[in-house]
Amino acid sequence: MKFRYLLLTFLSVLCACNGTDNENEEEHFQDTGKGVFILNEGNYNSGNSTLSYYYPGEKRVENGIFLRSNDRKLGDTGQSMTLYNNTLFIAMENSGIVWGIDAETFRVKGQLTAAQTEHMINPRFVHIVNEGKAYVSDLYSPYITIFNPTTFRSLGSIHTGQPSANGYSSTENMVQHGNHVFTNCWSYSNKILAIDTRTDEVTDSIVLGSWQPKSMIVDARGKLWVLTDGGYHTGDESFGDNVPHLYRIDAATLEIEQDQALDTDEAGVQIAASPDKSVIYIVNNDIYRMGITDEHLPVRPFISAPTDSNGRRHKLYAIGVNPHNGEIYVADAVDYAQSGTVYRYSAQGELIDRFRTGINPNGFAFK
Repeated sequence: MKFRYLLLTFLSVLCACNGTDNENEEEHFQDTGKGVFILNEGNYNSGNSTLSYYYPGEKRVENGIFLRSNDRKLGDTGQSMTLYNNTLFIAMENSGIVWGIDAETFRVKGQLTAAQTEHMINPRFVHIVNEGKAYVSDLYSPYITIFNPTTFRSLGSIHTGQPSANGYSSTENMVQHGNHVFTNCWSYSNKILAIDTRTDEVTDSIVLGSWQPKSMIVDARGKLWVLTDGGYHTGDESFGDNVPHLYRIDAATLEIEQDQALDTDEAGVQIAASPDKSVIYIVNNDIYRMGITDEHLPVRPFISAPTDSNGRRHKLYAIGVNPHNGEIYVADAVDYAQSGTVYRYSAQGELIDRFRTGINPNGFAFK
């Protein structure tokens, strides 16, 4: 009996050392339908990022699916998602990791960590160039990391030439037109960089008049639309003027064709495109819709931000457009501390559903 007791005690200690938790068994998911992933950023340095999955046909959401499927936490500060070939790539900024998740089972398929690479520090966005090559932008590093999206093996890096400003040398969103990937330098910068995917080198740049380009898309005519947040302006400290700008740039010639100032933003600014990329949607307090041949953003919003009982507008934090049916998903951060809300609208702007998610929902990926 004494031997058996000692053996059980040893096994208990061994399990504890290995980080297993018999009280939290992994759940088994299997979804081959057209669902929606929602990344919940969480709070910086709190390690409370989560992943949600929404079933549109059933109007049902499952929250915390990464933890439930893998019996481990997603990490700290979930920044963005990219879905490619049934793998969901999640960039966890403060954890220094890119997860690869099976889009049907929600199980981890692979991972790329800062320790596996030479220059990755705080990954921001993942862009898949092709089946054998992907780029990872970074908040602090003046390099873009290259890796194989199938094997998760590091393949090197691209020096962006971005000087450090207040400790940041950031690159952010990435969009592709032909053989070039464009990336915006967000923190304390006003540049768009052009990267030749054949040589993995920065070959050109665009300097904007407004600071901190934050979100980009390429439309059906090969025009690059860039939305800046303008920096920030407070009583004690300032950088830029906090006036967002919308730019239209020819992706072939790099010529700036349109520049318009927007209302001062109260939360975040973000841009998305319709399935055929003929219409753009902009989050700037409310949701605005604009045709790609229009010269000015409409004065009246397409969808107004919800208001609380005191008349305060909710903090719209992100937008995503379903490429299969044009439905619009809008994330509401509420107060940045409690569970967020997602609103699902038809392509005509009619509310279809609303549901709660994790803290600070900031992005969508559509199966």
